[in-house]
Amino acid sequence: MPRPKGSKNKKTTTVAAPVIENIDQISEKIASVEAEIAAIGEQLKAKKDELKTLVKAKAKADKAAAKQKAKEEAEAAAKKAEEDKAKLLEAFQASGKSVEELVAYLKGE
Repeated sequence: MPRPKGSKNKKTTTVAAPVIENIDQISEKIASVEAEIAAIGEQLKAKKDELKTLVKAKAKADKAAAKQKAKEEAEAAAKKAEEDKAKLLEAFQASGKSVEELVAYLKGE
């Protein structure tokens, strides 16, 4: 699509930083910026230390939660095994067969 008549490639003007003519003012500005950078650096170190502590605490909590879950699963498995054992004993008693007959049945004789 052609450009409309009369349009030109115009350069945009940029806003330049204010010119500080005094060398003392420039030195003061540099010192203040360096002080800000130092303060931000200290804050960064503090935040990194805090992050490291939180990551360690999270890892410890995850490990403890996994250990608790494994313990609960083991308890549930043991409880289920006991229930199955009790059901087998009840079924054996209800069948009226002797121990020898049951052993022979299990061996496939």
